Amino acid sequence: MNPLLNQFAANLGEDEDSVTAAIGDSLYVRYANDPAVLKITCQWQEVAEAKVTFQHIHPDHGPIDTVSFTQTRTRDFSAALERLEAYRDIWFV
Repeated sequence: MNPLLNQFAANLGEDEDSVTAAIGDSLYVRYANDPAVLKITCQWQEVAEAKVTFQHIHPDHGPIDTVSFTQTRTRDFSAALERLEAYRDIWFV
């Protein structure tokens, strides 16, 4: 698993009500009592930057919403975690 996914997994693993699984360049997260899944994909574009995509997927309706941004090695990872928290609050109320 790539280093960014490792950091996301470590952060999400702190939630007692979540189940995570890594497949390739993606991390899948499912929260208790919610059929939807959060998919986090990290694809390295250049040596020092990765395209990070958060996708909200419902089993009955498919992808519902997607957001992506570029994470560079010089950008603090806490900014990516803040984005993750914001979208989790929106998608998984």
